[in-house]
Amino acid sequence: MKDCSRNSMDALTAEAHRVAHMTARRICLVIPSVCAAGEQFPLRISVTGWDGLPCGDVTNTLVFEECQGVDGLPRTFSLAPGEAGARIDGLRAARPGVAIVRARVAGTGHKDGDPRIVSNPAWVFDTPPYRLFWGDLHVHTSFSNCSGWRCLDPEWCYRYAREVSCLDFVAPADHLRGIAADAKRWPRLQHLARQYNDPGRFVSFLAFESSHAQGCGGDNNVYYLDDDAPYFWLERDDMHGIAPAVPLQELWKQLDANGRPYFTVPHHTGRAGKFRSWDENCYSPAREPLFEIYSSWGSSEMRWSRYPMSGGNNDAPSYFTDALKAGTRFGVIASSDDHATLPGSVHQFRIEPFRVPTMQGHAHKGLAAIRAPELARAALFNAMRQRNTYATTHARSLVDLRIGDAGMGGEIAADASLRRRRTIRVQCTIADANTCRVVLMRNGEELAVQSLRGPQVASAINEVVFDDDVPLERVALKDAPFHPAPFAVYHARIEDQNGGAAWTSPVWIDL
Repeated sequence: MKDCSRNSMDALTAEAHRVAHMTARRICLVIPSVCAAGEQFPLRISVTGWDGLPCGDVTNTLVFEECQGVDGLPRTFSLAPGEAGARIDGLRAARPGVAIVRARVAGTGHKDGDPRIVSNPAWVFDTPPYRLFWGDLHVHTSFSNCSGWRCLDPEWCYRYAREVSCLDFVAPADHLRGIAADAKRWPRLQHLARQYNDPGRFVSFLAFESSHAQGCGGDNNVYYLDDDAPYFWLERDDMHGIAPAVPLQELWKQLDANGRPYFTVPHHTGRAGKFRSWDENCYSPAREPLFEIYSSWGSSEMRWSRYPMSGGNNDAPSYFTDALKAGTRFGVIASSDDHATLPGSVHQFRIEPFRVPTMQGHAHKGLAAIRAPELARAALFNAMRQRNTYATTHARSLVDLRIGDAGMGGEIAADASLRRRRTIRVQCTIADANTCRVVLMRNGEELAVQSLRGPQVASAINEVVFDDDVPLERVALKDAPFHPAPFAVYHARIEDQNGGAAWTSPVWIDL
């Protein structure tokens, strides 16, 4: 056996400490996802530890290099002592295309195998057709009366989302049974929604989770436009517990009577218990514009996926693809359904008592992407009602799907040309990936797949064009329970080699 000298052992120890120091922290760089050429924008920097909490003991200097389409960056930047985040103003989008900030920690080298720190990509337009905002619409706090050893105060939810995860919007969506347990809780949630709503910088939503037994609608979240709206509660026996036998229609009836703008979003429809099946007579297109297709608990897109539901899947027609076949018209979002009050974090849970980590669900939590004209509550609320959204497992990847003049969430009447042939265009820039699969779905079934490879996957606007030349009359769904008139529906799922995915909202073609 080869003898190891003290010097070589010291070198190995030093290298181990260096690697541990780097991997124990996550440095996140965030830029706006859509910019105009020549527009100034900030770079936000956030540092978290291995537990997902802000980490202010970083003494490293960042060296910016090999950035793409960005002017105005300093050569180096160091966080102030004790600071876990920073903001660099005055960056400028140099030209139309894709902008990306890249950095390394001083003293390391990407060519030597050390990690490179890469921001999310941004699409830069001469004149942006929309702005793109990221958030988590499903966060549990200590007010939920569940996972009490992990969940934190609702104010922590807002501050973490805004300052640590650098999100644009967030919604604490606590369980009704927890909110109703203390008369002070809902007024405080209303107050915090008012306090943290800051148009142009950060948007808050007043929300709650309403759980219903299997056969009564399953799990749903409620989102309000206003921050002084009431919550839902019935003082009767069947309202209590984790699966109240209260029909979802009763929730809608009371919310309608309140007269406050709202919508509801189903989630976990694919779970083994307390699920919602689309062969039940329970759907309201006016009240349900969106479907939570993914969270840290798994994906409800279809029965068999790379993200099975934690706790098991059911075999009923309860998935997003089943909902499309039944004639529903949902856009999609993802969110965390976080039970550690760490919205937007890549960490599933903080460490448990006795420093034992939990493995439950999936590591990535899910993000909602909203395309809207401005960062304001009304603008985001209206965009969600119009299904102008998409979903990712975590990465802030950029995706789009179009059929003719119809974009994600849109509907288009079939003319003679569309009846003969449909051209479906999918554009994407997949964050921090060099391989992806673009899967086109028609009427809830896989139609075609195209793979992309190379550095351009993460650094260019990649376009995949699918042609569907089967006559529309042959493929159209007919006599669907919730939309009897003939139609076809297309959506895409983009899977990357890191285990992540993005889902577009569908486009519907009506005959």
